[in-house]
Amino acid sequence: MKIFAPLAAASLCVASRVMAFSPPMHQHRRAAVLSSAVAKETDTHIVETPASSTATKDAAERLDDIIDARVETEQERTVSSTSQQSEESTMELFVTDMRSVYSDLENGGGSIKVRMANVGASFTYVAPSLSSSSEETNKNKQIFGGWRKQVPTLYDSTTIDWGEVHSDIVETQPHSGAEAPPMLIYLPGLDGLGMSATAQFDDLASTFELWRMTVDKSTAQPSFSQLVSTVVKFVKDSTNNADAETPREVILVGESFGGLLTCAVAMALKNVKSNKFSLKGMTLINPATSFDETNWEQFVPLLTSLRYLESQEDIVDSSGNFNFVNELPTPYSVLGGMALAATIPDGNQFSSILEFILGTAKLSTNEQMLAASADGFRLLAEYLPASVLETRVLQWLPVGTSVVNNVDRLTKLDVPTLVIAGNDDNMLPTKEEANRLGKLLPDCVKMEVSGAGHFVLDARVNLTEVLIDSHIDPLDIQKNSPPYDPVRDWKLPPDDVVRAVIEKRVNPTKERASPVFYSTDATTGQRRLGLSLVPTNDRSLLIVGNHQLFGQDLGMIISQLLEDRNIVARGLAHPTVAEGLLRGEQEVRTQRRRYEFGEDVRFEGDLFQMFGAVKVSPRNFFRLLQTNQTALLFPGGVKEALHGKGDDYKLFWPEKTDFVRIAAKFNATIVPLSAIGAADSADIVADANELLNLPFGIGENLANFSKSTVSARFDAKDDDETFIPPLAVPKPFPARHYFLFGRSFDTTLLDPNNKDECQRIYRGVKNEVEEGIDALLSARKDDPYALDGVKRSSYQRLFGKDPPTFPLSSLPKSSSSV
Repeated sequence: MKIFAPLAAASLCVASRVMAFSPPMHQHRRAAVLSSAVAKETDTHIVETPASSTATKDAAERLDDIIDARVETEQERTVSSTSQQSEESTMELFVTDMRSVYSDLENGGGSIKVRMANVGASFTYVAPSLSSSSEETNKNKQIFGGWRKQVPTLYDSTTIDWGEVHSDIVETQPHSGAEAPPMLIYLPGLDGLGMSATAQFDDLASTFELWRMTVDKSTAQPSFSQLVSTVVKFVKDSTNNADAETPREVILVGESFGGLLTCAVAMALKNVKSNKFSLKGMTLINPATSFDETNWEQFVPLLTSLRYLESQEDIVDSSGNFNFVNELPTPYSVLGGMALAATIPDGNQFSSILEFILGTAKLSTNEQMLAASADGFRLLAEYLPASVLETRVLQWLPVGTSVVNNVDRLTKLDVPTLVIAGNDDNMLPTKEEANRLGKLLPDCVKMEVSGAGHFVLDARVNLTEVLIDSHIDPLDIQKNSPPYDPVRDWKLPPDDVVRAVIEKRVNPTKERASPVFYSTDATTGQRRLGLSLVPTNDRSLLIVGNHQLFGQDLGMIISQLLEDRNIVARGLAHPTVAEGLLRGEQEVRTQRRRYEFGEDVRFEGDLFQMFGAVKVSPRNFFRLLQTNQTALLFPGGVKEALHGKGDDYKLFWPEKTDFVRIAAKFNATIVPLSAIGAADSADIVADANELLNLPFGIGENLANFSKSTVSARFDAKDDDETFIPPLAVPKPFPARHYFLFGRSFDTTLLDPNNKDECQRIYRGVKNEVEEGIDALLSARKDDPYALDGVKRSSYQRLFGKDPPTFPLSSLPKSSSSV
């Protein structure tokens, strides 16, 4: 029993499509009471306008009375049963939460609900929530979202007065006197409710006029064409406001099946001639446009046929409501839940589910776990019955894909489109589909979410933020703002992102390389362990150093400066790295999330740019120092980073003193940096000269590649720079890395027009770097762990810290004169 319960729990967690788990239910009983009250009241009452506005108020008053009465009853029940609640299992509360959220999606969850005639579809307006900023809400927006507390006024599409509705909507907007925000219409997946997007509703409603579509599971299911016509009719009717001076901007957002439906609706709306609305853009989230590339059309009929093993009495009662009497879930519920468990969660979500299950198992008895799991399985049959799933999969999806995947139609759909794709989607081939749509749609940008599965709208993605940053530009921020300036506008990522990058990408390198950092007193030239002597002041800082092999030490340098001295050093990257040419040609335009970081991000250039790296150019270098920032410059460039055999730790600096003259112009402090360790961590098998001489056209192709890359130096031709990485084999254990920040050079009194003085400072900086390299190479001879990676690793495992290094006395003081 104990083994079956966690398996069932995992399936129900995924089947409910909620990956964030809630605290005890007593903290949000009122939300469940509201949804229950709305559900029962709407069975018998629906407000029709404009026939009687009084009827609307009366119905609302009746709902208020019912809600207040039930809340009071619930409060009394809560007080009298506190001891019983303490005996409820966490799993039971979780299932209760999920059923409550589903009920709100069906019957509440907004302030205005419009029922479309004869199709069983509705559109619910979600007003901006006043409570969405509370600490409790931020913990779990799916459970405590402000959208759940809203009780809708009900309208019928055949009698609705949209002028009155628009007036009501304006009153709910925080800035009623401002221009109306764009209308955003969310189209759900096959569940017809949009459970997976619930965490996004509050933020979306605070920025847009949010309408969410729901499709009733109890009525006869509409056809795909009827769904398209329904959405089109809603757009036309809701924007047909005679008082509007400009067309109303509409944004369509569709998830999974909703993404397929969104494409079809957009195609239909493009054929509607109207000055009342304009289709601002559409967002497709893991769209089911790739359904015809899957086997779901063959699998689903087998799954739904399991309903014939059940009697009708087992499923519904005499009133047509779901029957809760039976203790065990149906075969369809069990296998369907397991199918969802196998396809929906990604690795992170599955880990969260497993952690929740293990924690729940400790707090619950076997009987509680089994009962709650069985009840959880029933959620699938309750909210997506087998017959409904069969109809939607076999009728909606094949028809939809045949309509949408017409190449001629897609290539003419010139609507700004954003495709959000979970890279690890196991339900649909979303990653490939994003590329296909990106190539076919005229104005399409894709955004891949690393490590995300089919349920991509969890806490990792803020859909509102993504939309605002997209080329759709829903709020016209980009249109009315100057272009992004990577020098002035860049900001350091949030602390949690910084910590994640350092922990996942930098610390493993540090653990293997055991880096040691030193700094130098600017007056005496004495060395000190650590970075305490690196200068920090109100002026700009220029760190100038030697480029190590492949530039693999950049992460260690930048993170150490940030962690030890809070110095944000911004690198000047080679154009090839800054523009990402090593990744190959980008056939599809790509949008990245703000501060996106995933452990599977392989291209380090993305991380460098996230942490402030800009393309090396005289203009960017000039402006970094002009704005009092810290620049990290490697004058040796590619020739040092991709050096050949026998060139370990040699400087290949140009003779020009440009960086000194610019530093002097802004009174910057120049800090020399010497680094060793990378060249001793790999064996170069063949360098650039040897690779260029390879036969069979290999050398010729490499030469052509090198010529096609952009030179880092503005005064050099592209083919003057050899951009060919050496063929190197990493050693099993890297050598220890050492970094020495040398004696700093103050340029406050330096005249940038005095060439002789600039040349003197230039030579002083270069000599300080060379002297530092020689000093480190000599001093590390006294470090028994310098080149012995096995010994160093053994020490780390035994004592849990890096081994000691050479004594500070082995490092001579700086002899440079400033």
